[in-house]
Amino acid sequence: MSYLDSNPKVAWACAFESGIRTQATVDLAEMQEAQPKRQKARKGESAERRDPVTATQDRVNKGGPGAAYGAEYTPVYSAIRRMERETPLLAAVGHWLCLSNTDAANQYMDCVAEAVEQLVIDSIPNWSDGKVWRAAKKERVSGLIRVALIERRLDMSGEVKRWTPEKIGAVMLGWYGMSINTRDWARDWLPVWALITAVMDRLEDKAMTPIDKVLREVKKAERRAA
Repeated sequence: MSYLDSNPKVAWACAFESGIRTQATVDLAEMQEAQPKRQKARKGESAERRDPVTATQDRVNKGGPGAAYGAEYTPVYSAIRRMERETPLLAAVGHWLCLSNTDAANQYMDCVAEAVEQLVIDSIPNWSDGKVWRAAKKERVSGLIRVALIERRLDMSGEVKRWTPEKIGAVMLGWYGMSINTRDWARDWLPVWALITAVMDRLEDKAMTPIDKVLREVKKAERRAA
């Protein structure tokens, strides 16, 4: 039996860490998914009369001899590659949040930040009001989004304590050179920070849903086979 992590973010990371993944493994996993289920032998019928399983299929299904280290994460990897083709933004969200290689994850930050910013802007009715949202304030919203992305990326388990306004301000200044007055945080910045968080929650949920589905399907198949 495999030991897939039930946390989809951890499983995403493991899919890129446990062994070399190639398009061949993805094709193999997708081929296996498309195959009809084997029929159970009827009473009095020998197992040999059922459709045979190839050695290759057996390695994919059970991690048998010749299977790669961490082969249990191949279905997760396959799902991620499918997302890259069909929903690239959600794949970028997942890569930013989950890839343990920082350089690899950083390739996706701009894409995710731009998407979050557009969704945030679309949710603010008076964004075009120059008296309320001056250029400097809009610039700080962009900075807050990137700080929020960093905070979220560092919380793989979802159990890390949320950053304080002071911490947020310090990260903005240290990483992006933008100062922000946090003394009146609840009045000045909490509403937009809450909106940023809500947008990120939605994107993360959409990105992790296909992975969570795969994890449940694999574990269900393992329980049937046990």
